[in-house]
Amino acid sequence: MNRSIHGGGIVVKALTGLVSAAVAGAAMSGAYQAYGARRDRRRFPPPGRMVDVGGRRIHLWTAGAGSPAVVIVPGLGEAGVNWAALLPELSAESSVVLYDRAGLGWSDPSVRAGTALGAARDLRLALRGAGIAPPYVLVGHSAGGHIVRLFAAETPDAVAAVVLVDSSHPEQIRLLPGTRAAITREMLRSRLTPLGLRRLAFEAGWSDRARREAEARGLPSELLPARIAFDLGDRQRRTELREAAAAITVTPGQVRRRAPTLGSIPLTVVSASPDEPPGTDVKAIAEHRRFYSVWIPLQADLVRLSSNAEHVVAEHAGHHIHRDRPELVVTAILDHVRRVRAEAGRDG
Repeated sequence: MNRSIHGGGIVVKALTGLVSAAVAGAAMSGAYQAYGARRDRRRFPPPGRMVDVGGRRIHLWTAGAGSPAVVIVPGLGEAGVNWAALLPELSAESSVVLYDRAGLGWSDPSVRAGTALGAARDLRLALRGAGIAPPYVLVGHSAGGHIVRLFAAETPDAVAAVVLVDSSHPEQIRLLPGTRAAITREMLRSRLTPLGLRRLAFEAGWSDRARREAEARGLPSELLPARIAFDLGDRQRRTELREAAAAITVTPGQVRRRAPTLGSIPLTVVSASPDEPPGTDVKAIAEHRRFYSVWIPLQADLVRLSSNAEHVVAEHAGHHIHRDRPELVVTAILDHVRRVRAEAGRDG
């Protein structure tokens, strides 16, 4: 027998075995993931209201009472639960709504999920369906700032004030070199991670990464299991990928065209001002400085969205200011709530 043919047959068999093992592993991972996701939905029922928006449901976590309603829109791929630590102080003074966009948190998924405009329109329908009347104090963190701007542009009379918390800017993709490539790489890495195996590693105690990532969000301890369940869920990942894809393609254009200004709507821009990275990593420090040399002017530009705006710089705070300096964010929100009530009292 030809030795090369024999050797080739061994290689083919080996490759066939590897492919079969990979397919079997993927199937088992998928089955375990589906089982875990169903179990998590039973373990963690929604804490808020599931509101129909045309054949699917949006979850609004509500607390407190009174007007104006504070409506919080979290950042890219984030559920409302990430802002739960601020609920007690905010809800002591007014009604508060934490918004889960389609496919995030407890909200039903949607094939149309991802763009800021779609999220803004879902929010309008959900607030109306839940009977939560305007005026609203809209709070948008990071990419949530795009959603808040589009909501205000389409329904300005319903918006009493806007608070942008280290908000995204429609020009950041163009002005921050490498951002589009970095997001694309992260999307690819996320897509290739077998969630079933990750879930198994966590539940078997082989990896504590999911818990560490959840704890880093500064959540109340009783909400950590639900946050971990979201992070291990395929529905959450699919929506994160859609939102990330829209953030570098469709959404910036939507904001430029549809929400170029807030007019005279009262606006507070709360911007990060983090310390430099610790240590002596010259490359990390240089990259940090390059990023903020662009980010800080973009934040200043957001202040120009309204003729009635103020700028609050959160010293020693990174992008997640609501975790690093929650008192600043709470104060900015409640200042608007009190002003709206005072103006309503004078008018009355």
